[in-house]
Amino acid sequence: EHFLSEKLSVQVLPGVIFSKTTVSDSASFILDTYDATRLGFIVVPELRYYLGDVAPDGLYIAPFARFRAVRTTIDSDPDVKRVRGAIGGGFVLGYQYQLANGLTGELFIGPQYKSTSSETEGGFDRYEDLSLPENEGMGVRFGANIGIGW
Repeated sequence: EHFLSEKLSVQVLPGVIFSKTTVSDSASFILDTYDATRLGFIVVPELRYYLGDVAPDGLYIAPFARFRAVRTTIDSDPDVKRVRGAIGGGFVLGYQYQLANGLTGELFIGPQYKSTSSETEGGFDRYEDLSLPENEGMGVRFGANIGIGW
């Protein structure tokens, strides 16, 4: 988090996405499942305005943007893949507080909107992703962060 004034700051939250999942072959009469790997990134820039007298402690409001790209590859056939992207934004209401030894903690919640796109290669369309579906449109962003201040 970088302060632009006593009550206004910017920050960029980068992240790496890695997970294992399972997909099924929808063209098969028998439920054949295949292991797949997800790898990607997420970037969330945010502009915060602190409502109290002592920033960065206290209540804040923050508009944010959100960019994510994730590639899912079938482990047994690396030519079969899907690239899914998401772009969106919204506002959060949060509360940041100072913990011991330079640690900071925060909680936030607010509305968000996102739009997704998907491209497939090598016949990925015949597979059904057995994990949670990708939601588009309005939603809620909430979370908790712990960080080190210096």
